[in-house]
Amino acid sequence: MAENAADWIDSATVDLEGISVTLSQPRLIGRRRSYFWFPNLWTMPNGDLLSTIAPVPDIHLSGVPYLVLWSQDGGLSWSEPFVSCDGGQTLLHLHSGDSILLPYDLRPRPQGVGAPHNHFPAGQRVFDYVPTGVVITGMPAPVPLVVPGLDVAAFSFNGQTLWLEDGTYLATAYGHFEGDDRDSIVAVESTDGTNWSVRSVVADAACPVPGSGGPSESAICRLQDGRIMCVFRVESKLPFGQTWSSDEGRTWTPAVTMSGPFSVQPSLAVMDSGAVALSGGRPGLYLWLNANGDGQDWRQIDILAHHNSCKPQEQILYSEDLSRQKTTAYTEVVAVDERTLLYIYDRVPNGWRRIPEDMDDTNSVWLVRATVQQ
Repeated sequence: MAENAADWIDSATVDLEGISVTLSQPRLIGRRRSYFWFPNLWTMPNGDLLSTIAPVPDIHLSGVPYLVLWSQDGGLSWSEPFVSCDGGQTLLHLHSGDSILLPYDLRPRPQGVGAPHNHFPAGQRVFDYVPTGVVITGMPAPVPLVVPGLDVAAFSFNGQTLWLEDGTYLATAYGHFEGDDRDSIVAVESTDGTNWSVRSVVADAACPVPGSGGPSESAICRLQDGRIMCVFRVESKLPFGQTWSSDEGRTWTPAVTMSGPFSVQPSLAVMDSGAVALSGGRPGLYLWLNANGDGQDWRQIDILAHHNSCKPQEQILYSEDLSRQKTTAYTEVVAVDERTLLYIYDRVPNGWRRIPEDMDDTNSVWLVRATVQQ
């Protein structure tokens, strides 16, 4: 699907007070006239890259399809997409070497919420649909339907996963509890990747971080000092919220507003040096770096401006009207070695609306390599 070239082409270097970051020319992952947006990115145990891209409108569906693509050469080229049902934005690597793509939209279950999932055998570029799926039990309050009459619960797996010190898997889910006027985030645990239970409430509807939506889309990572950090969305255009756990996700510090990074779908990556990378945006597309690894002092790189300087014929423009913004600002950042980050994002020239027949343009997904030197 993507353009052919022998290697990455570096095109700009940004100095951030002791950190030098070299950015590549944006690489095209793919383009379509139909919906092609909300990209995700992961590194696989065998070194492959895996991406999922949404091919449907941004609406609630009982079963959400995703396009699944692999890269065997570090993101330079990508496979033709496979279609998954009940795909998602959260990938769990199992101790066996297999991986599970946890579903985003969950359904009501007798003792909680759950949905089918997709299973990726170790080292293979295939996946299997598992209709029995995953389940989360132990919710601290009832979970309503997201829309009356649609068999979808108002809770979703979202964000990243971790292995705890005892080998237990940790993930986050967010959604709306019955009677609340804002969202909440829960940390969930599992020993097999399919049967999950609530370990703790990360941030609830009473969270003091400003934002009408409340704690929702989140990312977690383990810092160099052993603590777990969670960064989360509260409202478009507002700063992220942030909290830490020093006891393997059982309890969390009171959430605070971040100074700098904002606003939707955060993604975190910890480099071998301990430095932490964070992606996000809206408005705009940004990469933030925290050199000392405590998650509190962030230096900013403007990826949207970099894209526009490299691709003047495919500008990503900003509009005050959310539905007409030229990117969803849903991004992911992953660390692929001790110095290298990859940053994925989309360009949607007609905003949230489908591309009309008389518009000579496409939706597209792009990848930038960032080489970091301290």
